[in-house]
Amino acid sequence: MAANQPSNHLHPRSNYTYSFFPILWRAFPFFFSGGQCWPEWSAHAWLRCSTQLLKGTTEEAHSATHNFRAKSARTPHVRFLRYNDSRMTYGLSDHLRAAARGLMYALVFFLPLTVLPLTLEPLEISKQTLLSLATLCAALLWLASMLTEKKIRFARGWVSVIPSLYVAAFAIPALSSVAPYLSFVGAHRQEYTSVLTAVSVGVLIILISQTFRERKSHKLMHATLLLSTAVAIALALLALFGISIFGSATSSFSFNSVGTLTSFATFLIVMTSFFLASFLCHHPGDSMLHEGAWGRAQRGVIFLVALCTFFFLLLLDQDVLWLLFILSLLSLFVFVFFRAQDFPHRARLLIPLILILAALPFWFWLRGLNLPQVPLEVTLNTDSSLTIAQKTLQAYSSTVGSGPGTYLYDFSRFRDVRLNETDFWDTRFDRASSHALTLVPTIGVLGITLLSLFVLFLLVGAIQQALRPRSRAQWLESFVHVTPWLVLVMSALLIPWNMTLTALFAIFSGLLASQLTSRETSRSFDRSPASALLCSFLFLCAAFVLLVGVFMTTQRYAAEVAFTQAVETDRADGSLQDVVALLDRAVMLNRFHDTYSRNLSEALLLRVQEELTRAGSVQGLSPEGAQYVQALVAASVNAATQATTLSPNNVLNWLTRGSVYRELIPLMGEASEFAVASYARATELESVNPSNWTQLGKTYLTTAQAAQEQESRAALLEQAQAALARAIELKPNYAPAHFELALTYAAAGRLDDAIAKMESVALYNPLDVGVAFQLGALYVQRGGEGDRAKAQAAFERAIELSPEYSNAHWFLASIYEGEGDLAAAVREVETVLRLNPGNVLVEARLEKLLAGQVSQEMPVTIE
Repeated sequence: MAANQPSNHLHPRSNYTYSFFPILWRAFPFFFSGGQCWPEWSAHAWLRCSTQLLKGTTEEAHSATHNFRAKSARTPHVRFLRYNDSRMTYGLSDHLRAAARGLMYALVFFLPLTVLPLTLEPLEISKQTLLSLATLCAALLWLASMLTEKKIRFARGWVSVIPSLYVAAFAIPALSSVAPYLSFVGAHRQEYTSVLTAVSVGVLIILISQTFRERKSHKLMHATLLLSTAVAIALALLALFGISIFGSATSSFSFNSVGTLTSFATFLIVMTSFFLASFLCHHPGDSMLHEGAWGRAQRGVIFLVALCTFFFLLLLDQDVLWLLFILSLLSLFVFVFFRAQDFPHRARLLIPLILILAALPFWFWLRGLNLPQVPLEVTLNTDSSLTIAQKTLQAYSSTVGSGPGTYLYDFSRFRDVRLNETDFWDTRFDRASSHALTLVPTIGVLGITLLSLFVLFLLVGAIQQALRPRSRAQWLESFVHVTPWLVLVMSALLIPWNMTLTALFAIFSGLLASQLTSRETSRSFDRSPASALLCSFLFLCAAFVLLVGVFMTTQRYAAEVAFTQAVETDRADGSLQDVVALLDRAVMLNRFHDTYSRNLSEALLLRVQEELTRAGSVQGLSPEGAQYVQALVAASVNAATQATTLSPNNVLNWLTRGSVYRELIPLMGEASEFAVASYARATELESVNPSNWTQLGKTYLTTAQAAQEQESRAALLEQAQAALARAIELKPNYAPAHFELALTYAAAGRLDDAIAKMESVALYNPLDVGVAFQLGALYVQRGGEGDRAKAQAAFERAIELSPEYSNAHWFLASIYEGEGDLAAAVREVETVLRLNPGNVLVEARLEKLLAGQVSQEMPVTIE
């Protein structure tokens, strides 16, 4: 046989693909070896063997393999190549398992740091994408390792089953959710409670519990977490000094890679308790920290993390954070009390003791740094959160709630009317005062019960091993991991969560579970064909889900990027056509996200107004232009309808739909019925928001102005007054409701009531140019003694507030014209023409004034 021909004596399992793994091994030793690099001679031998296999020279490959086997026998940890007389078997399964662990190391490191400023929300959706894809790829590699080895290796035990409780807690309520897309996939910063995230968390817990069972893998996991925390702190500190490596989109004093400053401080508290637990029980030769220089570096970073945690607590100065910090440190002393003999260096306890003593005064009476640059983070109080939870469970099924991620809808529908008395009356909160109270109304009693069982099972097993261990090794692992896990559980009762805290909970749950599972067992495929079939089926399912997931995730992320580009183009006063094109692309890429359809509808409506402004009026449109405007109108209506169809319980969708139909009333009289119905639905979904009732009253007023029959007009005006009165009842100082009520009085012929109401609005809103103009118009409309002078003062006030307000100049010119001051009237009309070049109506009036022709009638508005 020629030397350059493939050998027929090689076993069929030996193919050219295997020889590429040594190359990957040499390129990525950290991820494939779990932090242990091969000796140089073993790597060279492995490469020589692979090279000879690629060339097809069987004899030289066997010789290189014999040399490698002889040397690896003297090095126990080099076990990736096995050989016997009948065939060569490569340790591909070990490579795949190592790759799965390496992928999880990368996930643990990058997840708290992931910031992709390509989307409006650069954190949550990016972190969810990373979590879901990384866990799925790691699971695929883990299953592939068993297929390659032809053996199922699984650590059995009840702990391996409980992640299903976590997944079921979110999956079952999602089946009857009021917003399916929001519950299954997640959007609007609600990704952390979605079913997709829950499944990823469950898979991650299983993977960590199955593949991280040795002390050395835990050490490397701890080092990875420590390094990731240090980098997150560095990024947050840079942001405090106005330095951002992620661009202007994240250049904020409060920016960090975890989330809000409260979430970031919670993250630091959890990690500080974790690192201090490792430091307190550190003993050379028996520790969760590394030895030598690496160990000293780790202990130094732990000290710096603790100091930075205290600094950020001073920066925020929130009682709930001080309380959580003190509880986290006290939990360390609880374990010290029960297992004092396992802490050989008692002097180290001074560090948490000093931190507790330093934190107590700030919790009770001292103030923190209190810097003005720190933004105010407002959350619901506990009473409001409990009220919303109670009303939601009464309105929906108390068993499953309204669905994961739908707290925004629950808040809008059941919020306390007393919130209207605060400055946050128009703020829609998407989470409660704590993570637990956010989950109660959204996943119901069943979901909370399943989550409680999940936590209880882990807690009982971990506490048992931490207080009554079979060995010091078991105690050490349990103590170090249960401490931050307990802090996370306590934080769920005190503070709202996000994606980073959810993933952190999964990581520590997996590390706890790895100590609670029994010894790993294996079953060969030869002895159990059913195991082979099951493993193959799971592998194929995981591979299929991965392919579909990559495709769907790519489309979803591309849609979010297109939407972000549309928003940025609009903020930069870019072309409206470009905005519509980008929004249309977002809708095409993700047809299930109602936000894209809602914004597309609004953008299309602006395009209609742009075309009408360009033509001057509807009559000024050419046949082609009229057809184009009709197409834009139809597209706008369809997009608004699509948004309400996708998410019928989102009040924003109905408000947009009502706005679209109301703007179309002058063009399509039948649109008034749909506009009223849309705003009425909005008042049902958010009944205590005065803005919704004001919009409904405004719609009745617009419909009344377009009505032909007097009886119908009177009835509509009465309905408008009732809706506006309801808005004023909900918020007595709500100026827009008073403003629209004044216009309603005017439309009903009650000019004295209208002027009185508008004067009161102007008194409390002296800087509102619209109020000043409408007050002047009402004076002109009444025409009583002294009203013309009052109207002139009102129009001049409007011009003072907004010098380019064309209608104010337009009506002021009529006042001057009525007084016989033609020069002043000409001056005002020339200003209007400058602001509206080419306007035929303005040009005609200017010609009449220059010719000395005077009119005593008030003109119609030009805008």
